This record gives sequence, structure tokens and C-alpha cells, in this order.
Amino acid sequence: MEVATYRLFFILGEVNRPGQYPYVSAMTVEAAAAIAEGYTERAKKRYVRLTRRFGGVMSTVMVPTDYPVQPGDTIYVRERFF
Repeated sequence: MEVATYRLFFILGEVNRPGQYPYVSAMTVEAAAAIAEGYTERAKKRYVRLTRRFGGVMSTVMVPTDYPVQPGDTIYVRERFF
């Protein structure tokens, strides 16, 4: 059985088109940023803030851009200050 449609993921912050998008199987943070039409000039591109439900508890962690995304995740691309 294959899932026809997945839940959404959310990407916010320093991307060109922040918002909600359909999850794609085996997606990474970098691929999610590409779906949101890439990073802005001020984006911090090495690590992003990811919020996910772990064992029923919402947790926020810093992850590298090759980190896998799951449906329901919220990705926040931070601004660099230099």
C-alpha cells in the first residue's frame, strides 16, 4: 500500500516563499528549502531550527540541512548576523 498524499510540513524564516507544503518521501531540510524557492541572502544555511513531536512532546532542536524531514515538522531558517 502506498500513501497517496502526505501531511504537510512547514518552513518559515529566511526562505523566499515561507509556508506549508506537501511532504515528499525521503525529504531533507535542504530539499524543503528548495521547495520554498531557496534561501534568502540573509539565511543561515548550516543549521536550522526544527520542531517535531517526539513521543507526544513537542521538541525544538537545531539540525544540519541534510537532516531528514517528517510530515508535520516545522522548519525555521534563521537569519545570519554578519
